[in-house]
Amino acid sequence: MYTITKGPSKLVAQRRTGPTQQQVESRLGELLKCRQPAPPTPPPPRAQPPEPWPLSSPGPRLVFNRVNGRRPPITTPSIEATQETYTLAHEENVRFVSEAWQQVEQQLGSGPASESSPRPVQYVERTPNPRLQNFVPIDLDEWWAQQFLARITNCS
Repeated sequence: MYTITKGPSKLVAQRRTGPTQQQVESRLGELLKCRQPAPPTPPPPRAQPPEPWPLSSPGPRLVFNRVNGRRPPITTPSIEATQETYTLAHEENVRFVSEAWQQVEQQLGSGPASESSPRPVQYVERTPNPRLQNFVPIDLDEWWAQQFLARITNCS
C-alpha cells in the first residue's frame, strides 16, 4: 500500500526558481544603459512583442541540488576499467575473420589455381585512372608518429 505524505516533499521544498521575466528585462535594460550612451531620441515603439529571451543573453541558469546535499564520490578510472572487455562472440568473429584472411593470403601467394580449389580473385583495373597515376599511399602509423614528434618539438 502506498502512503501519501502531508505537505510538500523535500524535493519540492528545495526547488529554486529563477528571476521573473520582468526582473530579467529590467536588469538587461540597466546593463545596456551602462554600456551605451543614451540615444538623443527615444526609439520608436515596436509593433511586435519583445522576445522572451534576447539572443545575446543566455537563459536562466538551472541549478540542481541533491536531496542530501552531498556530491557523489569522484572515481578515477582504473587500468582495468579502461581496458576493453571482449565477449566470446566478439572473439569468435575476430578469429573467423583472421583465419579467413590468412587463407586468402596463402591462396594468393600460392601458384596457379587448381580446378579442385578455386583461388580468390584479386581486382585490378583494366584502364588505370589518370588522376591516380602519381598516387603514393602513406603509412598512417608513420604519419601519426611524425605528427606526435612535431607536437613535442614545437611545445618544448
